[in-house]
Amino acid sequence: MAVLLSVVVVNWNSSDDLAACLRSLTEQTFRELEVIVVDNGSHDGSVAMMREGFPSFRVVEAGENLGFAEGCNRGIELATGEWVALLNNDAVADRRWAEALVEAAERAPARCGMLQSAMYFLDRPDTINSMGLFLTRSGGAIDRFEHEPRRAIEDGEIFCPTGGAAAYRRAMLDEIRLPTGWLDREYFMYSEDFDIGWRAQLAGWTARLVSRSFVFHKFHGSTVRRGRAWFVEMTRVNRLRTLLKNASPRFLLETAPYTAYEIAELWWVAGTRAVAGLPRAIAESLRQRQRVDALVRAERRAVEKRWVGVR
Repeated sequence: MAVLLSVVVVNWNSSDDLAACLRSLTEQTFRELEVIVVDNGSHDGSVAMMREGFPSFRVVEAGENLGFAEGCNRGIELATGEWVALLNNDAVADRRWAEALVEAAERAPARCGMLQSAMYFLDRPDTINSMGLFLTRSGGAIDRFEHEPRRAIEDGEIFCPTGGAAAYRRAMLDEIRLPTGWLDREYFMYSEDFDIGWRAQLAGWTARLVSRSFVFHKFHGSTVRRGRAWFVEMTRVNRLRTLLKNASPRFLLETAPYTAYEIAELWWVAGTRAVAGLPRAIAESLRQRQRVDALVRAERRAVEKRWVGVR
């Protein structure tokens, strides 16, 4: 029997992009999909569009902008599938996207808990957007093969998926859940996928690329409206959160110069208000590190030695 796949899409004021995304889900060759759309308080007619145009999909009205991470959590909470896929609202899925994910899930080893779909740019379908994330020497995450020409990429183990088009084994999600959610709601947006992927690696789970499953992504469709200062604040603070929660003391020391640079950049671009929020973010991350400690099966340094710089 096919593995039941739940799909969670989070939306905020992106009615046109969302319509294209949901339309692609109605055209899937794998028909046994449970689709849950969490709307973060949109005021552009998104909810009415969904209820009228896609009545078979479950719509959850959050009533306010909870952010991507908590929006996903609200969807995961309702999902009944053995695997839960996250799909960006500005992504259009190939008609065999879900079928390929389900086939890969059925073949996956018991401790494989993450699957990455190939992502190509919507406006440049012959260019790679992402084949998952890799862990950089500076302690950040970069999309594998981003901006390179589309070509056959060998499936195999990767560090972790990007949340724009990924599937997670529900048993893994429940095993590594934190008090702040499956995805840490403190992140709001950006790096929450990097954080949960690193946490999963520490807990002894693995991730794989499934290149036969692919989507076309508009890329930063929801972000361009907010401006550079907001983007810098989200990405720099959340990189630090992820390091403090998951990295070994040695890796924290090795990446300290880059961390100092990013804090200076944060002050320069986003201002003193953004920097003033760092103490709280640091304190919360150190509290969460204690929770991560309880999940660890693989030594932190061993995970870093295996994956730092490996695409």
